[in-house]
Amino acid sequence: MTVTAIAHRGEPVGHRENTLPAFEAAADAGADMVEIDLRRTRDGAIVVLHDQTLERLWGRADSVGDVDLADLAALGQGDVRIPTLAAVLHAVSLPLMVDFTRRETVAGGLLAVQEAGALDRCLFVTGNVPALQQLRDQSAEARVGLTWVDGPEPPLALLHDLRAEYWNPMAELVTPEGVAVVHEAGLLVSTWTVDSASEMTRVLEAGVDAVVSNRIAALVAHLGR
Repeated sequence: MTVTAIAHRGEPVGHRENTLPAFEAAADAGADMVEIDLRRTRDGAIVVLHDQTLERLWGRADSVGDVDLADLAALGQGDVRIPTLAAVLHAVSLPLMVDFTRRETVAGGLLAVQEAGALDRCLFVTGNVPALQQLRDQSAEARVGLTWVDGPEPPLALLHDLRAEYWNPMAELVTPEGVAVVHEAGLLVSTWTVDSASEMTRVLEAGVDAVVSNRIAALVAHLGR
């Protein structure tokens, strides 16, 4: 079985996470897929950023939702800036795991993916079930994964209701039994965020189909590539 190596926010160890240089470095390291995060600005732009506030990475206490795109575009220097989803879709040719936590990003995020002709290479994931249902209502073709933190038992009824492709539990919840149940249902399992060699070994032995890691080069090496 070929396991998909997913770069968490690009290559965030040597680069600013969720920036174009981090995504380029992840591709150079051998990633099969890049995980990104979506936020919505005050003026409705969909940008790629994990935190709701700008404080941790960009030194401002503002919420993304209180700032216009032009203000965000002025932060950073060179390519080390907060990119729009459209810019990432243009710059990154790899498949994308598109993580979104709020329903406010659904319409704009889906539209950007559709306009880029990238629906087939984007997997939308979140633990926000109403947001996934909203996405599914807007697109029957969108690829969906259900992020999960509520125990080791796969929620098969919910996965089928969402017409999900992946169950996406946090690594601590991965068991061989849970993976087998999901596989028997004809679905796939991805897990996050797996950085140590011992944890990589454990989830791979459990049979997962995809692994999200901050240390993408180490994961690719662990997979023997």
